[in-house]
Amino acid sequence: MAITTLDGAIAGFQPPQALLKVGTTMEGAGVFHTFWYTAGRPGAAAANAAGVNGRAVTPSLVTGEIDRTNPGAGNAYLARLQTQLNTAGTLLLVDRLWENSGLSVTSTTAQAITPAAIPSRDLNGAALGHGVQAAIEWSAAGGAGPPTVTLTYTDQDGNTGNTGTFSGNGTPAAGTVEIFTLDAGDSGVRAPTSFIQNATRTSGTMHLILFRIIAMLPGPLIYVGNALDVVTAGMPRIYNDSCLQLLWLASSTAGVNLSGIYLETQG
Repeated sequence: MAITTLDGAIAGFQPPQALLKVGTTMEGAGVFHTFWYTAGRPGAAAANAAGVNGRAVTPSLVTGEIDRTNPGAGNAYLARLQTQLNTAGTLLLVDRLWENSGLSVTSTTAQAITPAAIPSRDLNGAALGHGVQAAIEWSAAGGAGPPTVTLTYTDQDGNTGNTGTFSGNGTPAAGTVEIFTLDAGDSGVRAPTSFIQNATRTSGTMHLILFRIIAMLPGPLIYVGNALDVVTAGMPRIYNDSCLQLLWLASSTAGVNLSGIYLETQG
């Protein structure tokens, strides 16, 4: 059963998980960055070798996710996300749903993708893509560009041939995340089908990833903690086998030191 009262949420609290990441250098102000490849707690993930067609992501396949366990019965929800950082920005808690490797950073022709299906962890706990975002994630720094990058995809309603774009960063640092702006009216990506860029990225290693945003926590003041709790976060659902990671919307290129906790409630 779902938790429906504050007492039920309190009774279902699980042990808090520490979050510690040190020294990550950002690409620049207004650019997203992942802590996926950063040492600390949780530990750094290795760049995946899933191939261009990708794979659905579960904790059993990867390292680097926030440690958690599925409930024995009932549901899991975010109960608290708390952080303190040495620079201002916005922290995103996301569920990593799908990832690939092997995209050419130099090709300027369409690269076809016959994707493995996403897991049943979209906004509604289905595999339809509601609330699912797409991005390019750099596990090794990219070279000079910048191109306009276009993703062709099937949307959350099953419409095919839709396109999302972004203007790439010139020399993306390792960990840079470039999020696609989707077609007007779309709320998510069910399946990517083609990737193309109009100029070479020269070098580096990039991955296409699909993810669902669970919570966003502003950090406007340095060295001052901030938190979302079971009420202010809206108690978003954490589906079984969620692979939770942190993204950071930077305010500068300064190296980021992060400490905090993740807590969920189950019942």
